[in-house]
Amino acid sequence: MPSFVGFIPTQNDHVDAFFELAPLSRSDVVYDLGSGDGRLLYAALEKGAGRAVGIELNPDLVGKANTIAKSKSLQDKITFLTGDIMEFSLSDASVVLCYLSHYASSALKLKLIWELSPGSRVVMEMFPVPGWKPSKTTCREGKQFYLYNMPPEISDENDVRDPLLDYLNYRSTSKKDKPHNKG
Repeated sequence: MPSFVGFIPTQNDHVDAFFELAPLSRSDVVYDLGSGDGRLLYAALEKGAGRAVGIELNPDLVGKANTIAKSKSLQDKITFLTGDIMEFSLSDASVVLCYLSHYASSALKLKLIWELSPGSRVVMEMFPVPGWKPSKTTCREGKQFYLYNMPPEISDENDVRDPLLDYLNYRSTSKKDKPHNKG
């Protein structure tokens, strides 16, 4: 799958939203699709996951993530793979984390259905999977997070809203509500 967007990391104060939706145990193998610097996977291990795997197109980010993993002595519990998400099997994953574009979420639908076992969980930041009904959602500063349990429940409505426009609208509205610093 081509890169749909450059590296935009999950904000540090939003990381816990993933694990509120999908609590972890030592038996969980967590995959992050588009893992960037690995922050979600380090947090997953801190929250109790047994193993973590990141898949990232950018080899520089994979190098950075591996350096951080080594500095945290996590290299035996975490693996970073360089390449296209579509080229790697997700069959070992019990939890999949994604902060990808709307188009990427749509492109991953069949891969997630075919490769994930029943009971596996998928958490998407900001961009829901079109046509799937989330099991649960949460919100952080205008950003929605969506939990899907596999196999996913199919949505009975056509959601044509653009989550990016919803978020930008929230940001512009919340800035209007804040007092201006005149200093």
